[in-house]
Amino acid sequence: MFRVDKYKKMKTKSWIKRNARPLEIARWEFLFENGSKERVIHYLSAFQNSDGGFGHGLEPDLWLPQSSAIATWAAAQILIEVQAEPNEEIVRLILKYLINSYDEEMGLWKTVIPEHNNYPHAPHWHFEEGVQDNWMFNPSAELAAFLIYWAPDGSEEANLGWKVVEKAKMHLLNSNGMDFHEINNYQNLIRILGDKLNPLQEMEEKVDSLAEKVIDINPESWGKSYKALPLDLIHSKKDKLYEKYKDLVDENIRYLERSLKDDGVWDITWDWEEDPEHFFVAKQQWKGILAVNNYKKLRNFL
Repeated sequence: MFRVDKYKKMKTKSWIKRNARPLEIARWEFLFENGSKERVIHYLSAFQNSDGGFGHGLEPDLWLPQSSAIATWAAAQILIEVQAEPNEEIVRLILKYLINSYDEEMGLWKTVIPEHNNYPHAPHWHFEEGVQDNWMFNPSAELAAFLIYWAPDGSEEANLGWKVVEKAKMHLLNSNGMDFHEINNYQNLIRILGDKLNPLQEMEEKVDSLAEKVIDINPESWGKSYKALPLDLIHSKKDKLYEKYKDLVDENIRYLERSLKDDGVWDITWDWEEDPEHFFVAKQQWKGILAVNNYKKLRNFL
């Protein structure tokens, strides 16, 4: 299993503290150095707008300063990571934003909006008519879980969350295939709400079956394209898919160890195709995020 030697981990730590954003530095310290959640929340709040949503390039592939569902989703994931409480201002503002930005006609939060096109962004965040069909309940399934998790039972926020969960559940159970990012949303929905979901077992089995369809089981292709690696969909030894794919998970762990660069971070496996100047900035920010996320993933299998 993965064992980062002290030298490599020190290189990663040094890279992050020299080059990463303050937010990723604070996350690293929280996860691996007994740092405080208050420090993470402090730096995360810099990306929050007065409407409660997040923007300002929190997701480095999307530089829109105004609030968007995808940036707010990224923020909420970090708040779950640090176990933020419902009564914290940053959380209460997110709930307000989700209530006000919900698209009643579509029954979800729009993943890509026209304003994306006005600022530097990766091609996958480009808006065009009908683009929501590509995203469906990414990230709405998970946003709904955040509402239920942080809001009191029976509140307007919780009721909206359950309304979206029901729509997301129907979409899930009727899907024959799904992008791995959307599968991640459903995995997190189940992880956050657990036994509150009905029928939980049916949803879990469906998510696992969809995950199996998209896991790249060919180690030779890893790092050469933007596909789902085992560790993208199998998050710990407790996951039901772990035993079936244990050998592949172990190989993925060894792959991450081999692909860790001498400077302590991993390469990015995608690009913006155009606009290399802005992508250079985004790439550096992503290196910090991926370093934190990869060490967090690997820790789950120690």
